[in-house]
Amino acid sequence: MSLNMRFLKELSDLFVDDLKRSDYYRTLPKDERRHLDDRLATDASEGLFPLLPGAEEAELQKLSQAIYAKLHTQLPATVVDILRQVDGFSQNGVSLYGVDAEFRDDQFDSGPGLLAENLVNWSSFPETVQKYLFVGDSDLWHFAVELATGDPVVLHKVTLNQAHRFSTMDELVNDMMQQALGDFGEEPEGAEDKPGNHSAGFHFSNN
Repeated sequence: MSLNMRFLKELSDLFVDDLKRSDYYRTLPKDERRHLDDRLATDASEGLFPLLPGAEEAELQKLSQAIYAKLHTQLPATVVDILRQVDGFSQNGVSLYGVDAEFRDDQFDSGPGLLAENLVNWSSFPETVQKYLFVGDSDLWHFAVELATGDPVVLHKVTLNQAHRFSTMDELVNDMMQQALGDFGEEPEGAEDKPGNHSAGFHFSNN
């Protein structure tokens, strides 16, 4: 299984639409606005997702080194592979953590940073230290990798109890994108309201 290209495109389209509705965009000088439009169009024509880039290898190397130095754990290869494809996003209360701004040459702050969020969460929830690497969150959930097994999991934000376990990181991030887009699909016939099934306010894959 791989990341859902339709979800990535829909998120990218949302971000571009939000940008073009923003005061920032409307007040740009004409030359700068034309340059920005050209860059977005070029990205799209090259098969990229405008405003939803993947991380650069040098950035990922710096992040991996910092994770090891400050958290004393390896950044899972599955997380690195996700960040190569999509370097974080925030939409509709759902965030996938990306490379921290301090590890980018341009110092661009694209949203919650993976290292910073884990430093905060490990400090706030000592029981998760060396147990979970947090990769994202929503209003109700933490999304994480269980370090002992490498399994992607969903944790209740208040209790930290596991609510769902995914087979792959791709499945987890696809599910996060569905939540971010509000695209919950149709309720499976006979499905019950329990962890792993669709329910109001969240979506966990039934694959």
